[in-house]
Order: sequence, then C-alpha cells, then structure tokens
Amino acid sequence: MRTRWRSAGQFGRLRSVGRQATLFFDHAERIGGLRAKIALAVHTRTTSTEAASAQDTADLIERLESGLDVVRRQFERAGAGSAAAGRTDESGQHLAVRPNSPGQHAEAALRRYQQTYLEVMSQRELLLGDERSTFRRVTEAASQALDVERVSIWRVDEEVTKIRCVDLYQRREASHSEGTELFARDYGSYFRALQTQRTIAAHDAHTDPRTDCFSPGYLKPIGIGAMLDVPIWTGNAMVGVICHEHVGGRREWTQDEETFAYLMSSFVSLTLELARRLGG
Repeated sequence: MRTRWRSAGQFGRLRSVGRQATLFFDHAERIGGLRAKIALAVHTRTTSTEAASAQDTADLIERLESGLDVVRRQFERAGAGSAAAGRTDESGQHLAVRPNSPGQHAEAALRRYQQTYLEVMSQRELLLGDERSTFRRVTEAASQALDVERVSIWRVDEEVTKIRCVDLYQRREASHSEGTELFARDYGSYFRALQTQRTIAAHDAHTDPRTDCFSPGYLKPIGIGAMLDVPIWTGNAMVGVICHEHVGGRREWTQDEETFAYLMSSFVSLTLELARRLGG
C-alpha cells in the first residue's frame, strides 16, 4: 500500500521550499542508503538537491510518493532475490533464477546505472581533484554504463557562441582527446536546444530537428546514429554539455538512460561548482 505523506488537500495549500520533498529522500536513505536515494532520483527525474530547492507542489510530492513506492518494492525484491538464491528444492538442488526476461533486463540496466553513479559519487578525489581527471573518469563510466562508443564533455564560452570539447572518450580505442570546437553560427538549432531543454534525446540524430544540423559533416562520417546530450548548469548559467553518441543506427533512449545522463551532468556541475568555490 502506498505510504501517504499528506492529508487530503494539504499540498494544494502548502508551497514551502523543499521541506516536504526532502523527506522522501530521507526515507529512501533509511530504506537502502545512498543507493536507494539514487534510485529515487532516477525514478522521479529529480535529484535531492533539486528537491531541496524546489517548491513543494502537489505534482512534485505525488511524483516523489510514487517513486518511493517503486524504490521500496525494488529493495524488497532485491532482498527476496538474495534469499531465493540460496533456496533448494526437495532434492537439495539449488533453485534456478531466470534472469533473461525483459523486466529483469530493464532492472539489471537500472541497477547498473545506479551502481555507476554511486561509484562516481563516492570517489572524493573526483569531486575535489583536477577537472581533467574528473572528466576522463565520468566519460569512461558513462560509456560503459550506457553501452555507447563515444562520450564527451564540452564547455561553453560566456557568450554562448561556441562549445569546446574538454574530453572525448572513445571506448573501442580506449582513448581520450580534446580540443574540437563547434560554433553557434553553424549549429543554431542545437545551441538553442541546449539553453532551453533538460535533455536532448535524439533517437535518430539525422532527422531530429535539434541535431540534424550535424548530419552531413559530423554524424555520417563517424557513423553516429543517435545522440543523448544533457546541458550542464551551474546556478543560472549553462556552462557546458555532456554528449553520448551511439555509433550505428537509430537508438530509442529509455527514460532511465535519460535520467542517468542527467545525473552524470549534475555530477559534473557539482565538481565545477566546488572547484569554483575552492578557487575563489
């Protein structure tokens, strides 16, 4: 049964900033620690930082309430699955677990995203270390988690006239590079999307109106069929973008994949903000 956090109509009147929303993340932490908090963020597409600063609207509370129910069931199933792994039948043989159903495949992918983000967040040296090392770790981790060939991080100039690649990881070659620049005058639709959209999930990058401008000179020569890009924001400024490029045909990005990409963007934002504060 769904946990009810409010009486009827309570949040229709309440508009405090983040006071109720943060309770859901506190409860998730009691259910399963940091991993459960990350799971709640994935399911609701809302980070704990966003929840703390957002208005406690009825829509946000309803989304967090539903997400917490999903997280609770997920961790209950995980506990039951661990117990089942040790069960035997009447002859003493271990019971087999069938891991290949679509639902189990999706859950396995979600666990992979959560674990990757957890591992990145737990590495203090990434938060407080040099940007170059942090960018390289993030692009490698995202490439493996999302199973994409290319992941890159770009920084934007103050006038938002261009973006410059500060790290591109290519998985097949296990190589890093940097330095490419793209200009707003050449890719206007893409730059407009960066400043107005939370994610750019281009399932077919050649036909998506936000990314088709890259098709002739960039996507086709490399063989990129789909792009999943997330702007990086610090405060009220868009300071860059993290780009995931699928080499091959079109690819339908799932909501979980979009949310994972958004969380990695938030991590990069956090490292940049900490670096700015420590340096200033």
